[in-house]
Amino acid sequence: MHYVSTRSAAVRADFETVVLSGLAEDGGLYVPASLPVFSAQEVTYWSWLPFDELAWRVMSPFVGQAIPEDDLKGLLKDTYRAFGHRSIAPLHQVDRNEWVLELFHGPTRASKDFAAQLHARLVSYFLDRRQQQAVVVGATNGDTGLAAIEAFGSCEQSRVMVLYPSNGVPEDRLNELQDADPARVLAFAVDGSFDDCQAMVAQLFRQWPLANVRAIGFNSTNWVGVMAQIVLYFHAALQLGGGVRPIGFSIPAASFAEVYAGYIAQKMGLPINQIIISTNRNDALHQFVHKNQYSKRQANRTVSPAMDFSIFSNLERFVWELYGHDDQAVRALMDSFETTGELSIANKHWLQARMLIDSYAVTDEQTIDEITALFRDTGYVIDPHTATGVLAARLYRRSMVTPMVTLGEFSPVKSAALLAGLGVMAAPVSAPGRRAGHPQSIRVGDLDTIARALAEL
Repeated sequence: MHYVSTRSAAVRADFETVVLSGLAEDGGLYVPASLPVFSAQEVTYWSWLPFDELAWRVMSPFVGQAIPEDDLKGLLKDTYRAFGHRSIAPLHQVDRNEWVLELFHGPTRASKDFAAQLHARLVSYFLDRRQQQAVVVGATNGDTGLAAIEAFGSCEQSRVMVLYPSNGVPEDRLNELQDADPARVLAFAVDGSFDDCQAMVAQLFRQWPLANVRAIGFNSTNWVGVMAQIVLYFHAALQLGGGVRPIGFSIPAASFAEVYAGYIAQKMGLPINQIIISTNRNDALHQFVHKNQYSKRQANRTVSPAMDFSIFSNLERFVWELYGHDDQAVRALMDSFETTGELSIANKHWLQARMLIDSYAVTDEQTIDEITALFRDTGYVIDPHTATGVLAARLYRRSMVTPMVTLGEFSPVKSAALLAGLGVMAAPVSAPGRRAGHPQSIRVGDLDTIARALAEL
């Protein structure tokens, strides 16, 4: 297996290089040059497998010869020991043929743990082999950064650097970010939006100041973030139909990696017949799916804060697939987007995407109504991000006989204050006194301050 850049097929890399990277050298994203395809019969045989064994079956073609089989199996087994449920990602039924796939049983109670826990172990494995040091870099509006900090905490060869917006991170996540061990974590509060933080990370990769220390991305720009999510679709499909029954998924737009991973899972052989993207007021993805109009926007604050942004890096990988791996077309589209902040794709490719993908923008009022109605009718508590997906699934599913699965991205305890106010959860207990964190505050585009901090490592 080898990988190429979405912007140049001439840029090639093996799996090890991809794991230990941020962006491709030309600014694109690494993608596998080809995809493994599994037969229905082959997938059916996986129904009895434990989660780590299923993960090995799905992931091993992407890893190729980069890691010996026994080593990879050991890494995967160790990865999923960090999750606090026997099923790793259990399904909970919320209505007739409607389910929530609970992805929040990891250490930080967020779906981000699936990518972070795997990535940390892969990075540690390869850095040990190379005898190298690294800084793991990314932008966060809370959960992605916390998952990376927790996962890489035991990776002695690396430090974590997070950029986050000074306004827009929920208070509990902000406290945890500020409480991170400064000996292991460099934190920068950026006087801008989460989208600004992402842009700064991309620029930092292009201008990395440390010659002898690798820069590795912890956001889903790194292929591992996608690969870890693909397994989840196989897991759910096997539980609800042995991998041969058609199935649909509803995905809250806290990342495009999950959407792209579902699309790839279908191309690998899963009978996925619908993907619904749910957004909040920050509806850039909904506008793309609904009108073929994607644009950078000022983020609005909502009750589902992990979805309060407009730039989705993995959309580039999706466009690369839609355009039949035409790297030059993708480069032209992304160059135009970076200049104008607007993107539309060729109508035939947009229609191709619409054959599988629908979308719906959910208001805060609808989100709250869905949380309270589901609790009233079933006693089940969901967080506001999952609520957008559950509502979109019910309103926009194409078939009542096809199981519809919403990705439950976050544990309800991460929205405890809101849910307590709605009467569906006990009020959160105040945390004991914490030491005050001292992240550096910087302005948008201030890479000089970051470079000076890195030089002191």
